[in-house]
Amino acid sequence: MIYEFSFGNYRSYRDEATIDFTAKPINEFENSLLTIDEENLLPVCAIYGPNGGGKSSVIMALNELRLIVMQPLIQLAFMKKKNEELGETSISQLKEGLADRHTSSSYYKFDEQCKYKPTKFDLLFQVDEYKYRYEFESVDEDIITENLYLEIDKKARIVFERDKENVSLCEELEGIDIENMNESLPLLSYIAMFKNIDIIDRAISFFMQIKVLNYDKPNADRKLFVNQIEGDKARLCNVIQSMGIDICDIEIEYKEDGSINEIYTIHKLSTGERKKLRLSEESGGTKKIISIIPILLDGIERNCLFLIDELDAKLHPLLLRKIIELFTDRTINKGTAQLLFTSHDLTTMSKDVLRRDEIWFSAINGYDESVLYSLVDFRKESGSKPRNDENYSKQYMEGRYGADPYFKKLINWEVAD
Repeated sequence: MIYEFSFGNYRSYRDEATIDFTAKPINEFENSLLTIDEENLLPVCAIYGPNGGGKSSVIMALNELRLIVMQPLIQLAFMKKKNEELGETSISQLKEGLADRHTSSSYYKFDEQCKYKPTKFDLLFQVDEYKYRYEFESVDEDIITENLYLEIDKKARIVFERDKENVSLCEELEGIDIENMNESLPLLSYIAMFKNIDIIDRAISFFMQIKVLNYDKPNADRKLFVNQIEGDKARLCNVIQSMGIDICDIEIEYKEDGSINEIYTIHKLSTGERKKLRLSEESGGTKKIISIIPILLDGIERNCLFLIDELDAKLHPLLLRKIIELFTDRTINKGTAQLLFTSHDLTTMSKDVLRRDEIWFSAINGYDESVLYSLVDFRKESGSKPRNDENYSKQYMEGRYGADPYFKKLINWEVAD
């Protein structure tokens, strides 16, 4: 479960930015909140803003930290020992993520000095009763700082601290050989690869539970959702039907070697007759729903954190609302599953769907850098905060919240300046 994530000198963000899942003291959808140790956390955060404003960079930054930690574990034999914990789907996702990871530095490119400054990540999260803070700073692959802190029973202590010169270890980690450690390896990953230490394995388990869904790769989607379809087909069809889609069954046809030959959807018509379609014949939105719902239902049961860029793509607004409700409805999300997504869909930017602290904006400021802020913390020119009875989407379209979605001026494309 995530409390907050901060990052800086990353892509379009020169200065530090923070996405905060801690609920503010406002009287909106209080029954949807996740209550842990008397603290209320948000089940959902949605980021809006113009194209090029930095929305996707927030998702990418958290995924980048996840891959930094997980990459060594995937590449070494540790993964074979942990297959039962991860499952084939998680391993498949992580391997695909590694292939997508940027090989070049992701520092802020519009300031030459940022090339020599560290990219910073700071993550506050909880696993069971253990609350962690993980700090990581690097320039290219050169690790500058890496720290892990633990809070349990409201008492904080150091697990390890590391800089270019020194490494400090807590009592549980004493005796670990770090003399021969590759300096480009995260210490968190290095310890997890060779030792079974509870406070380390719990921290690693959080990164294992982060699910990044990418719908630019339909072939990858197909690999990810088939197992979940087979395992929970009845509930999947019930959820799909509740969204107004007349699919009553899904059939998977296998080849002799066990690979997938074809996926079919079974439609129940108004006459009661049933008709079969190939999944490839369905609309883009229906294919996305069929691929995303089983993964979400499985992840919600396992208290996962989902990162989804442009969740609204190819989806009707009512379907998008239904997906959000999977996380905000406590009869469905009975644990601590959370969702961080970006969107351009303004129908969900509403007091009927999201709390003000669940609505976030990312946009370029007057200094050519992205800034990230929530609706609840925004101040208007008058100094007042947005009220919960405002039409958020209308105010946003009018540029009242700073993340102006309009072009600043009309351009004569045939006339150069």
